[in-house]
Amino acid sequence: MTRLVLALGLALLSAALLVQRVATPTATAAAPFVPGGVCLSRVSPDQLDQLFVTEPGGVVGADYQRATSLPDGSVLWTFQDAEVRLPGGGTTLVHNIGMIQRGSCFTVLMSGSAADPQPWLFGAYTDRFSHWFWPLGAEMGADGRVYVFVAEMVELGPTYPSRVEPIATAVAGVDVDTLAVEVEARPANASAALYGWSIESDARWTYLYAQCHRQFGFDPYIFVLAHDRQCSNRVTLARVPRGQLFAAPTYWTGGGWSGDPATAVPVIDTANRMANASQIVESGNNWMSITKVDDWWGDRILVERADRPTGPFRVVAEIMAVPKCPVDCNTYFASWVPTTDAGQLFYGLSHNRWDGVATAVYRPTFGAIGAPAPTMAPADRCSLGHCG
Repeated sequence: MTRLVLALGLALLSAALLVQRVATPTATAAAPFVPGGVCLSRVSPDQLDQLFVTEPGGVVGADYQRATSLPDGSVLWTFQDAEVRLPGGGTTLVHNIGMIQRGSCFTVLMSGSAADPQPWLFGAYTDRFSHWFWPLGAEMGADGRVYVFVAEMVELGPTYPSRVEPIATAVAGVDVDTLAVEVEARPANASAALYGWSIESDARWTYLYAQCHRQFGFDPYIFVLAHDRQCSNRVTLARVPRGQLFAAPTYWTGGGWSGDPATAVPVIDTANRMANASQIVESGNNWMSITKVDDWWGDRILVERADRPTGPFRVVAEIMAVPKCPVDCNTYFASWVPTTDAGQLFYGLSHNRWDGVATAVYRPTFGAIGAPAPTMAPADRCSLGHCG
């Protein structure tokens, strides 16, 4: 009990300092430590599977792969909990890293040094295994920076990860040319609801999807204290004017938009799902959601489609999530990956062992499905008298 109180007190103190220092956008211009990278022969699912094989930049493996297209054609990747090789041969855990993809070459982004690798984002506020930041979605801001939303996390249990809980949301603004972190800030809704879990924009709006990411130490399932069943299957939605990522959001109520987050309703029907960590992308006026249903458990990846960012989403494809070993391995977190192939949608899937030991299993795999045919946007259909 004493440890819980102490951990919570330290986390809240650190969070308070962060609020003071980054409550509004401020320039910090922290240059990344760039330890090295790898070039693939092409950017395809089978080649992406090889991304960590050579341990680029010393990265043995990582999970929660997320990728965001940048205006110059490059792609910014982020990962949670990278296991990084040290010069002496051992490894250490770094709570977040980035990668920049230019063509088919990938360069790792961290802070610190080869002997002491540190998180790329919010490393100055990180206390490993006690208080850290996991990347969420990212989007281009109106000022030309790319903004990466992060979940501020704390460990309240006796070991990592036993009672992990998000306490707030923060945002890092990155110069797309130098990859320097120039802004550390709180969004208008900096709550633990995690608006920014998945981010996508259309011509007018940037949409911030939320999912609570409470997955360790809550409700029992198969003899494990796991997801918080009160929120782990809910996906709600807010929006801000396109690229205005610090603007006050409005929230989808089921019939319109409200400034009150308490009125937000789920946009995906997740009945009988334990966890629903969905990622949403717009493709040819189709709003496509991908979800590894029930997170660590189960074997289904669902692809759902909607005409609007608010849904309703309907299942259009089901993909088997195949673990890397039959008994000791699991799969979780499916996400979309940008591709220049107009006929396909690429996706990634996280893998690990149930004991959490970082091995070659602890690397995402990738796949592809056919992209839906482009459709006319709802507003355009209505202008022609076809609003059905």
